[in-house]
Amino acid sequence: MTELTVRKQDGTFVLDSAPPASLRTGWTWRCGEIRTGTGLWTVEPTGRRRIGFTARGEHGVPVRLDPGRSHVPGPGGVAHWAPGRCGGELVRDGNRLAVRLPGRLGGPIRVDVTGEWAELELVVLTACFALMSRRRRRTLIMMAAVSAGSG
Repeated sequence: MTELTVRKQDGTFVLDSAPPASLRTGWTWRCGEIRTGTGLWTVEPTGRRRIGFTARGEHGVPVRLDPGRSHVPGPGGVAHWAPGRCGGELVRDGNRLAVRLPGRLGGPIRVDVTGEWAELELVVLTACFALMSRRRRRTLIMMAAVSAGSG
């Protein structure tokens, strides 16, 4: 098993990999941009509820994380994505990628990788974006509810 870390540096989330890979987002986390050694990708949810997410490049969608229908680059069977409140897990053919969000805001994100993954940096950063975007959505909904209740 390999352990990777994603840390926030100067407004960008950086994966400790070689070559370096990064994720830049907007404030609402509605979309983002992933840079890897193989290219530039736009990452965004597939719907308003932020259940499914895609990473899209100029040649299509290599990563789709959705509990009902996921796919990732490389050979192998069907990928299964299971997001949770504090993390998520992607499994394909016995290979596993487990992402754990920090308990505190701004802490490092831990990613445990088992097995071989094509375009590992892209898949990891897409999974991180998916989980953090869902967390941001919950926060914004909670802030709106508190604001409406106190007004």
